[in-house]
Amino acid sequence: MTILLALFPILVIFLLLFILKQSSVRAGFGAYGIAILIASITPRFHLETAQLFHSSIKGALISSIVAYVLLFGIFLFHLMNEEGLIKVIASFIAHSTPDPVRQVLLLVVAFSPLVESVSGFGIAIIVVAPILIELGFSRYKATLLSLVGLSAVPWGALATGTVIGSNLGGIPLQTLGSGSAILTAPTFLYFALVAVYLAGGREGLKKRGRETIIVSGSLAASVWLFNAYISVELAGVLGALVAMGVELLFIRFSMKRAKTASPSLSRMTSSAASDRVHRIGSAMLPYLFLTGLLFLSRLIPPVERFLTSHMVLDLAEYSFQLPILYSPGFSILITCIFTIFVFGIKKKVICKSIRLTIKQWFPVTFSTFAFVAMAEIMSQAGMTAMLAQAAAAAFGSALMVISPIIGGIGGFLTGSNTGSNAMFINLQVQAAHHSGFSAELFGYAQNTSASHMTMASPSRVLLGVSVSGIHTAENKILRKIFLIATVSLLLVMIAMISLEFSLLH
Repeated sequence: MTILLALFPILVIFLLLFILKQSSVRAGFGAYGIAILIASITPRFHLETAQLFHSSIKGALISSIVAYVLLFGIFLFHLMNEEGLIKVIASFIAHSTPDPVRQVLLLVVAFSPLVESVSGFGIAIIVVAPILIELGFSRYKATLLSLVGLSAVPWGALATGTVIGSNLGGIPLQTLGSGSAILTAPTFLYFALVAVYLAGGREGLKKRGRETIIVSGSLAASVWLFNAYISVELAGVLGALVAMGVELLFIRFSMKRAKTASPSLSRMTSSAASDRVHRIGSAMLPYLFLTGLLFLSRLIPPVERFLTSHMVLDLAEYSFQLPILYSPGFSILITCIFTIFVFGIKKKVICKSIRLTIKQWFPVTFSTFAFVAMAEIMSQAGMTAMLAQAAAAAFGSALMVISPIIGGIGGFLTGSNTGSNAMFINLQVQAAHHSGFSAELFGYAQNTSASHMTMASPSRVLLGVSVSGIHTAENKILRKIFLIATVSLLLVMIAMISLEFSLLH
């Protein structure tokens, strides 16, 4: 009975999301309310009012890390979108190559992770799906491809979900980021191959298979390198830029061969190519400026020391620290201001961007708070510890196989690795301790599997079909993308077992 009580807040999330078809905000607050009720009236999990208040405040503080980054990340996207910069980037990709497979490699394998790494929470779908439709892909394929493009979610919104996982799981951020990159490496290749198959079928795989392996391999390798040696927050952005660069090199070399074969084509395209390069450089300027700011703050010790020691929100009683100037949120804010002035964005456009930002920001922020606060209360009341002990006793050595499934369920339910990590990472870490496994390895699996299953989340699928205008195909797309995402969990399991084996030997 006590185990069922401990599990009840999570069951409420399932009930509200899938049976009663409620929003993530309502599901989150419903579960949060149930956790408070259980902790208030049951002797086994009893917390005083002051303890409930403390856990809720701590949940709000941890959520503020996400809210800060997300607010300005979404605002930057809307500024760029309303100013037409996103369309310029799309046009550049469209004119770079007429080959649909290469267009998909650029858009889905490289550009989508870039947008998601900066803005997060499915915004890449809003950007990529319309471009694919404009390039001639069917609305069904464009929606599927835009969902498959959510392959770098651990680093979405400058890795806010991974930061939350690090805070709640007690795993150093760089360790969690690097470990997640290792487990994600085979899935980068898998999702790239799926995207190429959707775009060009078996013939596309045969023709561009080697290219796909190299581009996705460059993404995987660079994401790991940047996590391990530069910055977890920057890893997704920089890895995506590397992958874009590699694919553009493939395209350039093939164009050179075509020009050698046809000198007249070379004369016709040189001036147009020069103009496109100038325009893409201008359109990418906000992203490049943001990357430069983050490099300065992470790689130059005097700058890093200054930013981490000034304007720091430090609340010792909640074990909480937020260096306001060092947070990626501040760098994105400066980038927003830079973008407004450099491009001379008008007041009307700024006001519209603010309205659109607030409309998207509030639901995500409130649902994140609810999930994190629920997790804090469950942890404080001993519910998480009881569930961890029960899971360790029930599954034993099989827990390693179950771990990615638990993370995946959270990602599928909430549509966010932030929400899933808030629900489950503490449970995963404690279960690993009880079973004698590496707690860090279970943290990697939780963060990675949750991230991959977000692409199959009903909320993400709904966003995709809404953008593409094919609501009637929602169930068909949900079934297809669920199957695609589930295979990625199998790859995470294999990578996890391989990593555990290598650690033991």
